[in-house]
Amino acid sequence: MKKAYVIGKNASKSLSPTIFNYWFKKHNIEGEYGFKEIDESNFNKIIPTILKEKDLCGLNITIPFKEKIIEYLHSVDKNAKQIGAVNCISKTKEGFEGTNTDWIGFEESIKWQEEHGIRKIEKKETALVVGYGGAAKAIIYSLKKTGFKKIRVFNRDFAKIENLKKITPHKLNEFENYFKEADLVINTIPINYSKDLRTNIPIAFTNDSQPTPHGFDACYNQQTNFLNHINNRKQFFGYHMLIHQAAPCFHKWFGIMPEVDIRLVSLLKELLK
Repeated sequence: MKKAYVIGKNASKSLSPTIFNYWFKKHNIEGEYGFKEIDESNFNKIIPTILKEKDLCGLNITIPFKEKIIEYLHSVDKNAKQIGAVNCISKTKEGFEGTNTDWIGFEESIKWQEEHGIRKIEKKETALVVGYGGAAKAIIYSLKKTGFKKIRVFNRDFAKIENLKKITPHKLNEFENYFKEADLVINTIPINYSKDLRTNIPIAFTNDSQPTPHGFDACYNQQTNFLNHINNRKQFFGYHMLIHQAAPCFHKWFGIMPEVDIRLVSLLKELLK
């Protein structure tokens, strides 16, 4: 039986096992998908042992190891190299190959919701991205590919982003100054916008009383309160991205490209209530 894991600092909270087990059942596949929770200080000690496990076909990599895993890989594909982060590794005859499906997950999750009439981004010119970790890098890559002309990135460590090309870098405390000009705002850091960031961005109480940009919270399992500042009809939830980034991984490891159906989306939505 082929097996795979999600690996991260808080992997026990991941909904990835739920997604994979749903597809195993739907497609009558005998597979196993679990989690390995690893502390940052033990990563270099534990990861070589995991990679040697019998019947392992792949791993999903999550916070904070999307950059750190690269040194253990035999090869990294073009997209992952340009992004600088890997979230999916697959076992090959030569060794482990790294790729990035987060950018696909972000792009496809928005497309899926637009196609299903849930919400739609009318104008795609200016995007704001809060944070610059592995998920943010993949999202920026996707924004560039889908034609956003202006991408502003806000980060706590400004030195990490100040020399980046094709984006406009900002200190995190400048975020509120550009909120209203955006067509899409993406949060990628687990920070409480009300308590920790203390912005002057108003709460969006109803759909129409306070016009806002579209908002995408990639931190689907964290209480960020970010979407409280976004009109209900303009909110994109990160668990959609989680499902869509998982689909190409499932295809690589188990040979079937699974459909993202309403039942699976509803299942994750219920689990996050």
